Parts: sequence; structure tokens; C-alpha cells
Amino acid sequence: MSKLERMTLCVLLAVLGPTVDAQATARDSIDARVGTRVRIIAPTVRRDRFIGRIDSLSAERVVLDTTGERHRLGFEMGPVLVDSYRRASVQRSAIERIDVSGGRTFRSSTIRGALWGALAGALIVGVGNLPQVNAKFDDFVKYAPIGAVLGGVVGGVVGYALGGERWMPGRFPP
Repeated sequence: MSKLERMTLCVLLAVLGPTVDAQATARDSIDARVGTRVRIIAPTVRRDRFIGRIDSLSAERVVLDTTGERHRLGFEMGPVLVDSYRRASVQRSAIERIDVSGGRTFRSSTIRGALWGALAGALIVGVGNLPQVNAKFDDFVKYAPIGAVLGGVVGGVVGYALGGERWMPGRFPP
């Protein structure tokens, strides 16, 4: 095994190892209580997911406060000020799945951004530096790694800035 292959294997184990452990411990359900940030999937009520904080919880209904939960491309679109649009009431019998927020996460979005950035950077810089006459694949390979590194760094920074949210399976308390 070459030195490059060993380094690549070590990096993959370092990145993916903690993720596998986190998924194994996330199988346990977390109680969703008043004030908890949740994501509710109720396809009979609405195709989109309901995301918000639990405002009230009864045996029949769950009322969510969805203030500030409108996001597009990772950016908040602003709060909804009208109560009839801000609060969502969902019957518990219609809920197919509930997920509880585990907080902000940056790892997966950073890795995804770095990979997409590296791919785009390699293509842009590799193709952009091809000679006009007698272009060969070797010319592309010569400049593609530089573009992959630059694109990976820029994509990783953008992915980190956008971030994400970690969702864990939840349940309603008895």
C-alpha cells in the first residue's frame, strides 16, 4: 500500500468514523416536549414538513410555532408575523414521523460543499487551461488538481457558512 493510499484511508476513517458512531447512538428516540424544536411529517395534511417549536401538546393535537423557520438556500427569509400563518396545528393521528433537532451541524455541509467545489474547480480550471490547438487529456490532468484544491477550499467554506441541522428520531411523551 502506497503512502498516498494510507493517507487517504486515514482521512476517510477520521471523517467517517465519528459519523458512524453518532448514527448508532441516534437510534434511540428523544421525547418531544413543549419548547422542543421538531420536524413533523404529516403527508395527509401537507406535503412539506412542518418545522418549528412545540407551542402546546395535547392528546389530540400538536401546535407548532413556525416563527423564523422559512429558509431558502440556507438563509432565513424573515419571520411570519400573522398568528394564523405562524402557528400550525396538526392532529397527532395524522403525524407519520417526528424528528427532534439535535442542534446545528457543519460537518456534512462542509464535506458536501468541498466535494462539489473540488469537482467544479477541477472542471473549470482543467478545461479553462486547455490549449486551443491539439488539446490532450494530459493538458487537462496537468491543471485539474490545482482547480480541485481551490474549488474544494471555496466549496468547503461555503458549505460551512450554510451549515445544516442534525435531526434525530423523536416520539411524544406518554
